[in-house]
Amino acid sequence: MSIAEEHSSASAAMPKEWVDAPALKDLLPQLSRDEQLRQTQHRNGKKLQGRVVKDPHPSFPFSMAMRTEDERDAFIISRVQDALLHYNVRHKGGEFDAVKPLMQARVFFRGQVWFHLNFWARSRCTNKIKRFFAEVHYKPSSNDNTRTPIVEICTVIEEPLSQYRRSCAFCPGSYDILHPKGSKKFVCGNDKDRIEQRLKACRPMCLEMPFSCPPPPPRAQENHIHPSIPAHLCLPLPPS
Repeated sequence: MSIAEEHSSASAAMPKEWVDAPALKDLLPQLSRDEQLRQTQHRNGKKLQGRVVKDPHPSFPFSMAMRTEDERDAFIISRVQDALLHYNVRHKGGEFDAVKPLMQARVFFRGQVWFHLNFWARSRCTNKIKRFFAEVHYKPSSNDNTRTPIVEICTVIEEPLSQYRRSCAFCPGSYDILHPKGSKKFVCGNDKDRIEQRLKACRPMCLEMPFSCPPPPPRAQENHIHPSIPAHLCLPLPPS
């Protein structure tokens, strides 16, 4: 393969630049029936609980539980894009682009932070939205500001969704991260090595479930402050 062909292939595999995910009401008609039912059940469960979003870690300067939906997605999307690039390189002609980060969990293992992810991505061929599972960890480099992503697996979660487990040795079932079937489909947190791995918990990220974050603060909306800016930095102007 020529250098030009290599560059062209790499460019085709690169996921499209991320833009804010559509609202759930706009996405639902585009999802499969299985995903529609799952999301509806989640939302109905929240309403029955009468749940109010509270910050479980008030001592932190800014907790994930108080972020807007766009801020929540922006926190996860880099791992999603790393996983999708890995997938697209290995599935030429069957590439996907990110639609919505659903959830992630993390743990410290073998000297690195490991992530399990679920996300929705859209097929460039069929335009259909599919759920993915990915396992990603990051190798430290000599440059403290960069980490090399290592994707152990990135795979489509084929329906019916009810056949998959929502938890592993470090993913809580409440996160609803669907895992591939088979003990060796992913490396970290699988049943076979659950005892030997000696996973170390990371500080909780306090991530809200998708489509359940509070709306942006009015001040940020009025001044057109980008949603990725934390609310605690959107300070009111001093009185004149």
